[in-house]
Parts: sequence; C-alpha cells; structure tokens
Amino acid sequence: MKKRLIAASIVITGMMFPVTAAEKYPVDEVTGLVMAPGWEIVKAQCNACHTSLIIPQNPGNREVWRDTIQWMIDTQGLWDLNDTWEPVLDYLSTYYDEKAIDMRTFRRKPLEEDLMPPMPSKQER
Repeated sequence: MKKRLIAASIVITGMMFPVTAAEKYPVDEVTGLVMAPGWEIVKAQCNACHTSLIIPQNPGNREVWRDTIQWMIDTQGLWDLNDTWEPVLDYLSTYYDEKAIDMRTFRRKPLEEDLMPPMPSKQER
C-alpha cells in the first residue's frame, strides 16, 4: 500500500509541475550551457568570441536568434555558420527561448529593440 501511495504522489507531482526541456539535461559547470543536443556546437562557435554566459541573458525565439546571429555576422566579424545554422538555432530556440526566462536570475526581460541605444558605427571607432 505504501509503495502505491509513493508512486501515485510521484505521478501527480509530475503532472502538476512538468519538467521543462532544459531541466532534462545537466548544465555544464564551465560554460553554463544546458548539455542538450547541439550544445557542443554552440559552445565552440559562441565561445570563440564571447562568454557563453551571455546566452541566457538574451533569450529569444528562433527568429530573434537568427537575427542576432546574422547581426554578429554582418557587424561583428562572425563567420557564416554554413551547415550549423539549423542545429545552432534548434538548440538556442529550444533551451534559451524568451518564454523560459527565469526572473529569479534576471531582474527584467530584455529591452525591446526600439528602446535599445544606437549601436556605434564602424566609422565612430
């Protein structure tokens, strides 16, 4: 009887508090990235220019991530991702989607684009 109650409470608890995709995988202690399929590609490409700790600070859907990466290619010297576009976008939009922002970690959601300060042009540098 006791085993049945424990099993039932586990099932009920699981239904009340569903596990998110990010909670199914461990987090890499060095990079802070969710160690889900695609994380090693993201780690290698993103950490070539900046810390991966910036990734969860700038969550977004697939379109936001595509635009952000394209901006990095156009203005910051990032190479074209070629065959890795899809796995990178799959990973980022799944594990770092704006819907999953943890307000216990971040004090506010990212600013809307029209509220952002202007980016310096190359001529100003």
